[in-house]
Amino acid sequence: MANEEQQFDVVVIGAGPGGYVAAIRAAQLGAKVAIVEKQYIGGTCLNVGCIPSKALLHIAQLYSELRDIDKLGIKLAQPPTFDMQVAVAFKDKVVKQLTGGVGQLLKANKVAIFEGTAEALAPDQVRVTLKDGSTHMLRPGKLILANGSVPIRPPFSGLDGRNVLFSDDAMNMPGAAKSLVCIGGGVIAVELACMYNALGTKVTIVEMLPSIIANEDDEVSAALTKSLTKRGVEIATGATVQSISDAGDMKRVTAQTESGPKTFDAEAVLVAVGRKANPAGLDGLLKAGLAMERGRVVANDHMETNLPGVYAIGDLVGRTWLAHVAMTEGEVAAERAMGHDSVMDYNVVPRPIFTFPEIASVGLTERQARERGGEVRAEKFPWVANGKALASNETEGFTKVIIGDYGEILGAAIFGPDATNLITEFSLAMRGELTADEIIATIHPHPTYSEAMREATLAAEGRAVHIFQRQAAAAKR
Repeated sequence: MANEEQQFDVVVIGAGPGGYVAAIRAAQLGAKVAIVEKQYIGGTCLNVGCIPSKALLHIAQLYSELRDIDKLGIKLAQPPTFDMQVAVAFKDKVVKQLTGGVGQLLKANKVAIFEGTAEALAPDQVRVTLKDGSTHMLRPGKLILANGSVPIRPPFSGLDGRNVLFSDDAMNMPGAAKSLVCIGGGVIAVELACMYNALGTKVTIVEMLPSIIANEDDEVSAALTKSLTKRGVEIATGATVQSISDAGDMKRVTAQTESGPKTFDAEAVLVAVGRKANPAGLDGLLKAGLAMERGRVVANDHMETNLPGVYAIGDLVGRTWLAHVAMTEGEVAAERAMGHDSVMDYNVVPRPIFTFPEIASVGLTERQARERGGEVRAEKFPWVANGKALASNETEGFTKVIIGDYGEILGAAIFGPDATNLITEFSLAMRGELTADEIIATIHPHPTYSEAMREATLAAEGRAVHIFQRQAAAAKR
């Protein structure tokens, strides 16, 4: 039996990074806000995605580094061992602390939390079925859709067999398998491949496209491929998976390649080919004419859909599939719902990948910049020439910057230590429309990783100091 209708200025469906930020921002602006979450506060990111994977990646990296720690003069009394159950318990503790914190923030901002399934019957009518079976009817003035996404299930057989995992399952494995076939070579796949490889699993990546992380800079993709291969990860590109089957006690992945069918056997299979928008509960809006394209809700740069008073953000819109973008979209949607002229700007979006070493990019790749036309100067500065990297035994990779006609930063890519933090310097420079000259004129502390940002910019300008350039005399500026 439904309770009496409850009126709210803003109702948010979904409490992931985009949804809870939207709810808090709307509340800050004076709105009476409700948020509905079907499964868990914090969504995929905090519960089975970004945060738990980074906790386990941190553990895996430390475990891997201990194997070579004698090179630094540190002798362990015995070889290190790994206990997956303890690692998962640590991950769960991190998740609990963060999700609990989000819940407290929502309550502190007086956001009404409904833990149940939402059905948007109309732009101004949302029915919520709680876990105890009771229902509530919410009447929003404005509705923000933040339904998130679900793992893609590819169209081949064997997905429901034993020892077949999806990315959401990978955070709770009872132990590290001796061998694993990872289907997919995108961001999620390479992060998890790195993690399991570091824990001692024999990993094989099977990717349909010609390269892994195909959307990133070609030199970064090649460098990661070389790095993974050196660490024992087998990478098969140009391989389209046809099926997953049993092969005795093992699993078998059959793929079609240019040279014909090929099989890959392992204890377990991880299916990590990406995610897709989750439009569950939106049937009423679809009947009302909600516009969708390729399974995603269409929203403009104000995060407005074609239905008045209805906004959509995050993976449901699927512009970037990044949590930090969803958060910003949530702020824009909330501000727009409350009468502010906020606009979402997708021009400067940092793209972190938590591999070993880390990868981070922003702006255009070199190929994109050259295809666009105009003068393009792109150069790399290797970590082996950076004092801090040498001292820290973190010399793999490079920092790369791409500069345009007037010294503007078109893009940057970092493959190396702390890349996911360092990329912010280039992001801020691009956002503030700084030129290469201004980055070069900024004194960077020594010895630090951040010096590589300036050194790469110097190299792109043809006047590198700490690496030799044959074309140095032809410095542009």
